[in-house]
Amino acid sequence: MNLCKICGNTSGNKSHTAREMMFGLGHEFEYLECGNCGCLQLLTPPEDMARYYPKEYYSYQQHGWLMTAIRRRWSAYARGEKSLVGWVVTELYYPNNAMRGVHLLGLPKEARILELGSGSGRLLQDLCYFGFTNVKGVDPFIEKDLVYENGPTIYKKQLSEMEGEFDLILLNHTFEHIDQPADTLLNIARLLALEGKVILRIPVATSYGWKHYGVNWVNLDAPRHLFIYSFKSMEILAKQAGLKIVNIVHEAEEFCIVGSEAYLKGISLIDPSYALATSKKRLLSWRKRRVDKARAEEMNRRSEGDLICFLLSKAT
Repeated sequence: MNLCKICGNTSGNKSHTAREMMFGLGHEFEYLECGNCGCLQLLTPPEDMARYYPKEYYSYQQHGWLMTAIRRRWSAYARGEKSLVGWVVTELYYPNNAMRGVHLLGLPKEARILELGSGSGRLLQDLCYFGFTNVKGVDPFIEKDLVYENGPTIYKKQLSEMEGEFDLILLNHTFEHIDQPADTLLNIARLLALEGKVILRIPVATSYGWKHYGVNWVNLDAPRHLFIYSFKSMEILAKQAGLKIVNIVHEAEEFCIVGSEAYLKGISLIDPSYALATSKKRLLSWRKRRVDKARAEEMNRRSEGDLICFLLSKAT
């Protein structure tokens, strides 16, 4: 139980007890913090993990035509287009870093794209809307295959069951939920084209969020996050899979501060008193939130941001 699942270390490891706070359940879970690589890992995942992913969980939500239109203006703004709606959504909520990351790669529209853990496929639908023609998703936890007319197909499969070759593989806050990270990266390397790229976005333990808030850090997200990696543990896993880290971007947001401060007070993310619970609350607190946004931006400048975008490629 004291063995790090990433580097095998048993020396100097610590344990931490965290609570489920997103839905206010308060269930306690023990995490190991490796004394060598710094990775945090859930020691005993719950037998019924499904109860911690209810239908209200954000990645499973389907959007109607109005929300889809708003989301696509938000995506357009992330791609550098002028959009008042996109600017407002970005200010009220957060930047669409997932779309921005794909856009900055400058891929041709026929690029073969696969997203792991795509949920209902909102990002993939938007990529199709902006002209990408060869887009797929894979998610073993959806109810059945999802086939969108003039859009992506999302398969209810394990990544190990996928075949083909892809120019871009996306893991948008998915990797921390996966219980077999080494095998997952090996399968990603298997599916990745020779000149292909991987965009992997995760929270990291080597950050202000974990160091300052500890078990009340909102992005620990017990028990859904099985692993919270450090830079060292990501380097270990990437090397084992024949991948290399090409670039690192810090993407901390105000949520790190506001959510963690709520957890310190015992407030869940669905509690009406939570500072970001509704769009109205977000709008009315806009000036105060500018301070928290500035603090998050400062974390990023100091390379202390708690959300990281890793760009990976094949090592050879």
